[in-house]
Amino acid sequence: MGTRVYIETWGCQMNLHQSEGMAGVLERAGHAIVDRLEDADVVLFNGCMVRGKAEEKLLGRIGAVVEEKRRRDVVFGVGGCFGQVHGDSLFARSRAIDFVFGTRQHLALPDLIDQARRKRASLLSAADDASLEETPFRRTSAVTAMVTIAEGCSNACSYCVVPRARGPMRSRDLETILAEVQSVVRDGHREILLLGQNVNAYGRDRSSVGNFARLLERVSAEVPARIRFTSSHPRDMTQEILDVMAAHANVCRHLHLALQSGSDRVLGAMNRGYERASFLRITEAARRTLPGINLTTDLIVGFPGESVSEFEETLDVVREIRFGSIYAAKYSPRPLTRAAEMPDDVSRDEKEQRLARVLEVERAIAAEENARFVGRTLGVLVEGETDGGRHFGRADDHRTVVVEGEVGVGDLVAVTILRASASALTGAVQRAGKPAT
Repeated sequence: MGTRVYIETWGCQMNLHQSEGMAGVLERAGHAIVDRLEDADVVLFNGCMVRGKAEEKLLGRIGAVVEEKRRRDVVFGVGGCFGQVHGDSLFARSRAIDFVFGTRQHLALPDLIDQARRKRASLLSAADDASLEETPFRRTSAVTAMVTIAEGCSNACSYCVVPRARGPMRSRDLETILAEVQSVVRDGHREILLLGQNVNAYGRDRSSVGNFARLLERVSAEVPARIRFTSSHPRDMTQEILDVMAAHANVCRHLHLALQSGSDRVLGAMNRGYERASFLRITEAARRTLPGINLTTDLIVGFPGESVSEFEETLDVVREIRFGSIYAAKYSPRPLTRAAEMPDDVSRDEKEQRLARVLEVERAIAAEENARFVGRTLGVLVEGETDGGRHFGRADDHRTVVVEGEVGVGDLVAVTILRASASALTGAVQRAGKPAT
């Protein structure tokens, strides 16, 4: 008889999608997935290593499992990038941990759980235990289906542990991706999110599958659904990709490009492979090809050696490009990276101040940009419902919209924007069905 399993996930959308695969594998083996730790016989933490804050949160959450194990027999496993990087050393951190698993062996989880009931166990090989084609996904959203087009990353950004945790980039077969996308659309999903650590480098490792522009062209032309993708590396962004986006109305007018820093010296120390001027040329081309496109980004503040003037260069780029939103983080050394060997010489207080300034500038820009939408009518795909009973979704350019009126999750509706803030738009639904663009 199967056990009840609770899965808790930290990190990127790749991690979230991997948890969907873990849940699907366990359900196929006869286990039941539950929504509360307190209801579980097995607890799995799928952890992130990209930022120190995510790691700290995971370690803090172990205390909740310790308390639960004091009351009853619970098997506890820790994995994902966190498990892959730290490995068996996690057993020394907490006696509550029964087993450790990595990023690429989730098909073996049922057997690993059985082993852990008898003794501590781990499975951390860097080799695949199976391809994505063998993984049954338990999709958590009825609206958006995440589809991985490539796993791993072959870049060598000095601060990033992902290549160590997930291995080099491995592109999937194009026809296999198309088959999966068509399958989830038949199941009722109205939006496809194409995933990869470096999505627009698709095909660099397998010339036979073509490149990302070809994949995007095929998916957008053959699939009747809204198409999004993330994350894109600025070095791999091409005019060909932008032209495909412009040619297909169902490709979202949103592009996430991680700037990380506006200083050429810092970008060089990060080994990002581009300079400030080339990043600006990419964003100019995007706005020229796709007027009104929403550009979003990631930033790291307080990278080793970042001076005050170099941080100001980053703020200058933020003001010039006027990103729709920014995911900013304080630099934290990651194990097994070259940056971890550099002096972490920007103080914690200074990092806090720089982060606060970035967010202040970003909020002011977002508020001004969002205010331009008041009075306009946007097509919104309804994704969920707030605790207060109001529905929310995203516009074509990925802006969050709170919808007032009679709608349901999965509806694609025309919404007239009534109010705007830095974080969201609020509007009234005009009519059901597919709105005019």
